[in-house]
Amino acid sequence: MNLRRQLLLVSLVALTLPWAGCQYLRQVDTALAQGQIQAIEATAAAIAARLASAPQLIAPDPLRLSRPPGAQLYLSPMPSAPRVDGYGGDWRSRELEPRTLHDQQLSPLGQVTLGQVGNQIYFLLTVADSSPAYRDPRTDLIAGGDTVELFTAEQHYTLPVASQGSVSALWHNPREGRYERELRLRGRWTTSAKGYQLELAMPQALTGGSLAIRIRDRVSSDGSTPKHSASTLPSDGQPGRLVGPLPKLQAELDHFARPGLRLAIVDSEGFLLASNGQLRSAKPEPSPWLRSWVYRKLLSWEALPQLPENKLPLPSGNNRTMQQQWFAGPLRSRIGAVSMPVITRADDVVERPVLGQVLVLQSGEAMQSVTEGAAHRLWLISCVAAATALLFLFGYASWLSWRVRKLHRAARSAVDSSGKLRGNFPHSKARDELGALNRAFASLLGELDQYHQYLRTLASKLSHELRTPLAVVRSSLDNLAAGELDEHSRRYAERAMDGSARLSGILNSLSAASNLEASIHQAERESFDLADLLEVMTQCYSDAHTGHRFKLDKPEGQLPCDGAPELLAQLLDKLVDNACSFACEGSEIRLSAAVGPGSYLVAVSNDGPLLPDGYAHKLFDSLVSVRNDGDNAGHLGLGLHIAKLIADFHGAQLQACNHEDGCGVTFSLKLPAK
Repeated sequence: MNLRRQLLLVSLVALTLPWAGCQYLRQVDTALAQGQIQAIEATAAAIAARLASAPQLIAPDPLRLSRPPGAQLYLSPMPSAPRVDGYGGDWRSRELEPRTLHDQQLSPLGQVTLGQVGNQIYFLLTVADSSPAYRDPRTDLIAGGDTVELFTAEQHYTLPVASQGSVSALWHNPREGRYERELRLRGRWTTSAKGYQLELAMPQALTGGSLAIRIRDRVSSDGSTPKHSASTLPSDGQPGRLVGPLPKLQAELDHFARPGLRLAIVDSEGFLLASNGQLRSAKPEPSPWLRSWVYRKLLSWEALPQLPENKLPLPSGNNRTMQQQWFAGPLRSRIGAVSMPVITRADDVVERPVLGQVLVLQSGEAMQSVTEGAAHRLWLISCVAAATALLFLFGYASWLSWRVRKLHRAARSAVDSSGKLRGNFPHSKARDELGALNRAFASLLGELDQYHQYLRTLASKLSHELRTPLAVVRSSLDNLAAGELDEHSRRYAERAMDGSARLSGILNSLSAASNLEASIHQAERESFDLADLLEVMTQCYSDAHTGHRFKLDKPEGQLPCDGAPELLAQLLDKLVDNACSFACEGSEIRLSAAVGPGSYLVAVSNDGPLLPDGYAHKLFDSLVSVRNDGDNAGHLGLGLHIAKLIADFHGAQLQACNHEDGCGVTFSLKLPAK
């Protein structure tokens, strides 16, 4: 992985800034929510304290407190009177809460909904009965089949169930000793999918403030014992009180009304006595609603329970203590709810009953909007900061990468193909680690260049220094050989003469190689015909090396070339001399020239031993030889090195390779065409 990608990955740490900001905003959101719930608690406590000081507002009916739970029926206020036709079509749009009536096995037997318009009471009763037993008119039994019974403060009414038609409400007249019909009770029976349905209207004055309902389900119409029965009538036989909204309590509650605040007061059984206000609904705006949903998703708490639809969140468990709860609203909004009990007072003797509960609900939309705005600004600032950091780090990484690549290119080009130092390594003035590394490379290459210059002049220095003592040795040997020596001494003198001659040849070769390397760089370039040069050199080699056969293969016509022909001739001399040294006596040495794209390929091939493994490139180094008789023949490995220097001068490539059939070696020169 390159440096830019590494720094790009490191720059991703900047993404922790939005995460840390979100965590901080969550803490802020929690603190704001806690402050909001405390404000709701204060409002609920103030209302509860006011009602505790005036209990007649929440409990104006003294008989209500003495009745057992479950006996009371709630009268929901209705804006208009429904049509009493038995079908209940007007009730569905009002979304009133029905009261479920259970039988002895606690199975739901029916549902009743009561409403009030002025001084008139309406109720809708639905009973689940797969096989209703209707009244048989052939008998005198009033309650022979299924019946619905109404209990008021002063009267007991029996309503025989019919499949269709008007309601007959019968009550027993003790003076007359017979059942009479109550004409003020008017209603209609209809059948339903699960049983039958009753829609009824009656004056409120007829109830005396108390009402109970009982359903009797019989198998037949013979007046037998009911199979199922469900009732709101307590065990003492006295009907429960009718409960409904209290106007005076409503007027008192209106003093605490505030925008966006939902206030409600319920009695001990959860019946709504007064309410006002409305929660602010989170309505989607044209464009940012998705953004709000995303922010609320990021800042949301744990999963919240859903607020009951068309219901108040009544307290659970011990209703003598304050309770608070957060509910989930639309678009992941929050709704805070507080329930505060209304208790007149408590002392060491009597614990006063709970008169009711004050419910205060408020949407957290305003607080969430604050955190959403902060989250939006945090997101924008974080994006700008992260993008700036990424661009800066990417630019910085690109700059560092450029410096590293520049140093890499300079290090690769500091040495040419022949191993010479070019001496153009750049020196950096930067004070960082890369600048120090650049200067260290430059210093190292400078020392290597000095050492290379020393090695290049070492041959001429050795040649100069050794010539004088060598001359002394040879003159001494000549004088010694001129004298009278026995056979044994003369043999040693001749060996010494041969060794001094070989040493003199080595010094001459070293001096020649050193002088040739200097003369190569001073040679003048000219235009010439490479084909003509190859023909002339091939004829010369045939005359000079009579023990081998020479063959030239080249294309027809001229091969124009630019360079130093005398140096190229010397290069061919080295290659041919090397081929003759290894080729078998009488074998053929092949010279060839081929035209390539923008270059000429000149090759010298011979049959003979192959190049050792790993020596294809080492052959052209100085003082390298693979001859088995190199020490005896005086070969120093300078010929191919000189050939490589001439090829470099012409910008050519000199290579050596074994034949694919394993029978010889080919030296090839790729020379640029004119």
